[in-house]
Amino acid sequence: MEGDGIGPEITAATMNVLAAADDAFGLGLSFASIAIGLAALRSEGKTLSERAIEAAKKADGVILGPVSHNEYPPLSQGGLNPSGELRKRLDLFANIRPARSRGGFPPRCGAPVDLVIVRENTEGFYAIALCSSVPASSCQRRISRSQCARLRGRARRGSRRRHLRSRQGAARK
Repeated sequence: MEGDGIGPEITAATMNVLAAADDAFGLGLSFASIAIGLAALRSEGKTLSERAIEAAKKADGVILGPVSHNEYPPLSQGGLNPSGELRKRLDLFANIRPARSRGGFPPRCGAPVDLVIVRENTEGFYAIALCSSVPASSCQRRISRSQCARLRGRARRGSRRRHLRSRQGAARK
């Protein structure tokens, strides 16, 4: 799913890296290209088709390039943000961002870092309701207790796995 703007360029570079990893390690990767964004709008009348959603559901993983959702027409004319819709439809509720200092590269913050940020991926910033009224406007974010509890559980499970792996690694040394 190449996306729009710089998306095809970024996706092509990603595919080159994955092809090299596949060659080097014999991973047996296979890929299928599905149009989304402005290309899909031109060919299918909407920026994210049901066919694309079904392909994503069946896949083991999805490469999704950046999209130009601010250039899309209104929803009634086929403009739908593919990344937001895929997050909702595939229940991708947690955005997990690991960060670790690497040997040979001095940490820029002074001390080595090993952390994982777990951020909510479907509510909050992704469910903003804008209310405009001249000369003022307001913004409301929805963050539910149930989604926070779900995230907390995901973060705990990830933390336990990282802790166990670090203990196993230390035992091997």
